[in-house]
Formats: sequence, structure tokens, C-alpha cells
Amino acid sequence: MKFATLALMLAAWGAQAQAAETPPVLHIDCSAAAAGVGSLRQPLNSLAQLNAIRFQPGTRILFKRGATCHGSFRPMAGSSGAPGAPIVVDSYGDTALPRPAIAAGCLSSRRDPQQALTEASKQPDGVSPYHTLCTADDGQFNRAALHLFNVEHWEINGLELSNDGLEEAGRLGLLVQLEDFGTGHHYRVNDVLVHHVRGYLKDEPGRALAYKATGGMLFEVTRDNEGRGVRQKKTNFDDVLVENSEIYHVDGIGLSNRSAWMCRPRGAPCGDFPPYKNNPGYLQETAAQAASEFYPSTRLVFRNNKIHDIGGDGIVVRTAVAPLVEANLLYDIWMRSPGNSAGAWAINTDGAVFQYNEVHGVRLRPEIESGDGMAFDADMGTRGTRIYANYSHGNAGGLMLFCACGKDGLGQQAMAEDVVVERNLSVNDKRRAIMVAGLDNAVVSGNLIVTNGATPLLESHDKGTRDVLKLRGNQFIDTSGTGALYRAFRNSGSHARYAWSGNSFHGYPAGAESGAAVPAAQADVPALIEQWFTATRFRQRGYRPR
Repeated sequence: MKFATLALMLAAWGAQAQAAETPPVLHIDCSAAAAGVGSLRQPLNSLAQLNAIRFQPGTRILFKRGATCHGSFRPMAGSSGAPGAPIVVDSYGDTALPRPAIAAGCLSSRRDPQQALTEASKQPDGVSPYHTLCTADDGQFNRAALHLFNVEHWEINGLELSNDGLEEAGRLGLLVQLEDFGTGHHYRVNDVLVHHVRGYLKDEPGRALAYKATGGMLFEVTRDNEGRGVRQKKTNFDDVLVENSEIYHVDGIGLSNRSAWMCRPRGAPCGDFPPYKNNPGYLQETAAQAASEFYPSTRLVFRNNKIHDIGGDGIVVRTAVAPLVEANLLYDIWMRSPGNSAGAWAINTDGAVFQYNEVHGVRLRPEIESGDGMAFDADMGTRGTRIYANYSHGNAGGLMLFCACGKDGLGQQAMAEDVVVERNLSVNDKRRAIMVAGLDNAVVSGNLIVTNGATPLLESHDKGTRDVLKLRGNQFIDTSGTGALYRAFRNSGSHARYAWSGNSFHGYPAGAESGAAVPAAQADVPALIEQWFTATRFRQRGYRPR
């Protein structure tokens, strides 16, 4: 009788949630036998209860440490915080217990202490298959373990999110989504672990969801319900910070943002997103006003995150102004996807800054002749990208890609303009140090690049663009003494098409600059590398584990 009465009380509370005041603190313990009211002594015990509540500004939602909730936490519409009164998700209970978990995928899974099982399945190079922990799956699909839709002023701390499965699906760990909303403000993600998300690895004909909209964490602006005669409100994010988090063993990408409000001249291909996707008539109608379609997100920061064992890309920033990607550690990237991927990169974005990041172990698909596999990339539709004081080593594709390698959907080249690559350290990156696949004005200066004989400094793919590239004040060292300056891909000229000045070449043949080539033995490589770490203060400013 007591349980029946409590159930009736909870049902009434859920039905009146839109009108009633939410308690200032809600506790949820999915290991509790009985459904409570959200107090410390009588916690909620399911995500279904939690999803039936409309949260108020200032609400604190506390998950019990050591407990796992199965399903998806998707707050009710209208559950926004306010300036100075965000909705906060955190934990409670014994701090010696594991962090609280939301498992959106399997009914049951193998345990994987210290990631040992998954790490044991990983290949040292090349393609490395996804390793599911799932032992039973009921076939139900959840888009994300935590899905915020059309809400703002949220702070998420200390959770573990997974979305595993026996088969690929359109899964994410964390999805923050806005549509027809306007500007969404203030999103904080701190100390969140996302792992074992079995998303997609490639796009398939007839499937609306792109594989790059699956993976670890995604901040996405959509226009899925817009069409002819149904015009939605321009929408973007402002003030997003993801920090001190870990994203591990997910497909397709690690951490990113996307926006369907992205069409502009010389930008990324407009046809990649609804309402343009597979709808050329709509694209033609909007082409005349395409410049007004670009509505970038602002104050986007990805800082001090550990991202590894990723099927495709590590970090991607899109349709943003002045995003900051700093002090992240990325490794074992492009582990499974058949399509091109890189460590950290920008597309259709102005003023992106990548600094004090460490990237290593980006893979390269041997069947893709000119594949990516770089640490960094200034891609289509980027303007004013800065790659500064990063440490790149052992990446199969190289240090840096410039890619104006497509059209904007409006008949123009999608450019990479005004890129600065400065004071970076590259050690034993492979294939090539720098790849030019189209650009308009870039400067590579003050970098220390150490190779070992099999890696040319430059590789060029002629895309018919201006390719104005200046290389000045760099130290190029080939420890084998047989360094190559340049490799042309499909008859794309020679190193002389670029402007070289003030560089030093240790272990390279003469040719780029008169009198600048000296024997490799004259370079004290360990000392130069240590000088770089000291001068940039990389050890203090780079990734630091919590």
C-alpha cells in the first residue's frame, strides 16, 4: 500500500511538473530498490522519473556515485537555467566509489577496469577494430546518454557516459542540440568521461544522419524541420566550455560542434546539411542570400581534455568565430573510419586558435593515396586559423594540412585563407610534414621540424588555388642526412613555387635557399627539442591530468 501511494504521488508530481516548483536539489540513485521523491533519503531511481520533471533555474541534479542508470537522460523542454542560476549536474555519495554512470546502450556489459580489455584489443598501428563490452542488447536505440535539447545555462560535472551496442547506430555520449531556438548561452562540461560509443564510421546512401554526427560529445545546431515556406530562427551557441574530460574508444568522432546555419561564399559545402542536403532546389533558392545564412557560434573553448582511440577525427570545430582549442592530449586517432580524418582541425570557421596541444598516433589508411592523418588541418572555409606552440609526433600523415579541397555549393572554391603555423614542434611525423591541398595565403614560421629520411617537408596537391605559402625562420632537421624537400602529387610543381626565407636545413640537399643547407650532424636534436619545451613553457601550458 505504501509503494502504491508513493507511485501515485510520483505520477501526480510528473503531471504537475510544468506548474510546480522543482526541489532545489534532486538526488537520483538508480541502484535504489524503490522510487523516491528525490531527497537524499528517498532518491529517484530511474531516468524516466528524471525526464518527467521540468527543471527550474538553480536546480542541482545529483547522481549517486557507484550507481549506473540505464537509458537516456533527456531533460524536459523548457528546462533551462538562467544567468547566475544554471542547472547543475553533479554527484553525491562516497568519493571512493566510481563516478555515477549513464549507460544508454547495452542491457549488460563486461567490466573493463583501467580500460585493460579495450586496450588489449588495440592494434599498434593501422586500422584497429571497435571493441564492444556489450553482452546483451535489447535493440532499443538512444541517440545519446545525455541529450540536452533546446535548453541553456547547464553545467555537467563528474559523470560517466557510454552508448555501446552490438551494431553501429547513430549514437553519442553527450549531445547538446539547438533548433529554431536563437542563441543558447552558457554550457559547461567538466570532468566527464565518455567511452564505448558505437556510432557510425561512414556515410551511407539513404541514411540522413552523418557519421560525423556520432561519437563522443557534440554541440549541434540543426534545421531538420525547415523546408520551403517554413523558415526557422537563426540559431547558435554562445559560451561553451568543455574541459578536464576524457573521450575514449568512440566512433565516429571525439569532440566537435556542427551547425546547419553555415552556408556562405567560399565556405564549406552547403549541401552537407539539411535543409540543403539532397535538396538542390532549396540550395538554388537560398544561394542569392547565402552570406546571411552563416550564423557562427561564439566563445567556444575545448581545453585540457584527453581524447584517444577514436574511430575518425579527434576534435573538429565548425561554423564558429574565434574558437579556442588548447592544452588537449589527442592520440590514437583515425583508428577505424574509411574516410579521411585528422587530429584537431577547423572547417568553415574564422579565427580558430589551436595552441599547446599534444597530438600523436594519428593513423593513415594505406588505401587512401593522399589521405589526411595529420595532427592539424585548416580546412575548407577557414579564415585566420592559428596553429601555435603545439607538439606533434609520430603521426602517420604529418604535422599540418592546408585544404581548400572542395566547392562551397555556390560555385566557388571553399578556401583556407590567412593561416599561421608558428612555433610548433614536429618530431618523426610521417608521409610529409606539411601538405598543401589548396590555400590562399599562409605563413609557416619559427617551427622545429625533425624528420628521419622518409618524410619530405612539403607535399603539394594542385587544386587550382593561389597557394601563396611563405616558409620562414624554421629549423628543418633530417637526422638521416638524406632529407627530401618536396614531393609533388600528380604533377603539382616543385618546392620553388613557395617562398622560403631565413630557414635552416640540417641534413637536406641544397636548393630551397642558398647557403642554408648544413650537415645533420651539426644539429644537437635533443638540446633543440628541450629548448623548444623551455621557450614555449609547454610542460606548464599543455595538457595536465586531473
